[in-house]
Amino acid sequence: MVAKKSNEFDGFYSAYSTGIAGSSFGMFVFKDGIISGSDVGGGNYSGNFVISEDGRDLSGKVIFTIPIGQQTITGTAATTEPITFEVPFQLPTEINRNDVHRIETPAGPINMKFEKLRGFNE
Repeated sequence: MVAKKSNEFDGFYSAYSTGIAGSSFGMFVFKDGIISGSDVGGGNYSGNFVISEDGRDLSGKVIFTIPIGQQTITGTAATTEPITFEVPFQLPTEINRNDVHRIETPAGPINMKFEKLRGFNE
């Protein structure tokens, strides 16, 4: 297998997520090792990632911020101030929209599906 470069993975992704207290939908941009995104509950995501040497996986972390008055899909509520979590993750570089990826967060586990909508050179 030829190692996948960051710019081959870079693009716009939709994400469907489920936790013990609900489900959500979000949009993410992966570009040059940077991640930025938002979900329908008002959560914001900002982080970084690297592609493994063999090109099969990427790993990184995002800072997830929940605004006041919102609740996560794991049941954590931001009642008096925004809540921020650091979430490490690992994903394959070959994204299949039907694959479910379990991500362990400080607020509990979530399951996510990703779909690449387009790259930057398309």
